[in-house]
Amino acid sequence: MTTDIKTDVIDEVLKDHDEIKQLFTDVDQAIGDQKREAFEQLVRKLAVHETAEQEVVHPLARSADASDIVDERLEEEKSGERVLTDLQRMGPESPAFLSMYEQLKADVLKHAGLEETEEHPKIRSAIKADQLQKLAVVYRAAEAAAPTRPHPHGPTSAVGNVAVGPVVAIIDRARDAVRDAMQKLSA
Repeated sequence: MTTDIKTDVIDEVLKDHDEIKQLFTDVDQAIGDQKREAFEQLVRKLAVHETAEQEVVHPLARSADASDIVDERLEEEKSGERVLTDLQRMGPESPAFLSMYEQLKADVLKHAGLEETEEHPKIRSAIKADQLQKLAVVYRAAEAAAPTRPHPHGPTSAVGNVAVGPVVAIIDRARDAVRDAMQKLSA
């Protein structure tokens, strides 16, 4: 007999956190071109993850009377976007990359831990389980439509992301396609 266990939006966020931790490990272990590729995968995942959180998870936390916690997480996310943008510009081969990357990794892991211990419990206690299960699909849809690069001057609100995000996502995905095609040609 199989048990049909439904995941909810918080479960999906936790899966992302595990994937992000693995991507950091991949970057740490890679060298040369593989390091750049692993870092680009990390950047993409962080960008889509944070956008989906801003559109779906943080509004849930606000409705669970955790606006102060959300404001702190949004500030951390904006700071992370600025650092990611700087790291992307300099590239893994830059002498300054490693120390800045290590600080980013520490900050991202701390940020995820704070979401898990402060924000998620409030959401789970305030929002009905069936609603959280339905929102898992919405969260994944938000990731699918999210920009694939950090945009530190972009919006952090759900409304702002929904208004601006799709246009930025199209541009980011076009850039990704060109970058991938160029890499294939040079391989």
